[in-house]
Amino acid sequence: MKYFLILLFTSVAANANARHPLEYDTCNTLQQYQGEWMNVSGTDTLRIYLRPVRTFEPVYNNIDDILWGWIEYKQGSNIIMSNYANRNLPVSNSWDFMFNSTNLRLRKYICNSEKLEGTFRDINHHNGMIDWSADIIVSPTEVKMNIWQQRASHYNLNLNDTAMTLPSRFTLIKH
Repeated sequence: MKYFLILLFTSVAANANARHPLEYDTCNTLQQYQGEWMNVSGTDTLRIYLRPVRTFEPVYNNIDDILWGWIEYKQGSNIIMSNYANRNLPVSNSWDFMFNSTNLRLRKYICNSEKLEGTFRDINHHNGMIDWSADIIVSPTEVKMNIWQQRASHYNLNLNDTAMTLPSRFTLIKH
């Protein structure tokens, strides 16, 4: 009985001190998406640079592997929106730092899926949040990302701004 009580107390103490499991890309598949992705349609050019970074997310106390992204959107020679020049700056394992220096974050849907999901911060419209979903299509000649986006339910929080800078659907090709 004495040994049973010792085992019981040891088990309770170990469970009380256990941390939540870390949430990160155990498949190590995000590196394949690193680099420049583009869409050219008429005079419009959209460039996105993605970089995988393991960051600490303080709200849920998690370590997350996320594709952070920088975007440039041009109509002709007019830059509509851009933080693309920041893509070569040093990155950090701080989630807050990365959130404030990028405007796109994507995660792998599940390890064996060719789907990415995340959010885009529309800096042209009060930093409103856009939900992104991307299906990856690999062919012998190119890799494509079919994007579908919509305003998040918490978009702009009563600012009455219903516009979005980027189209709701588009395709990016990896360069």
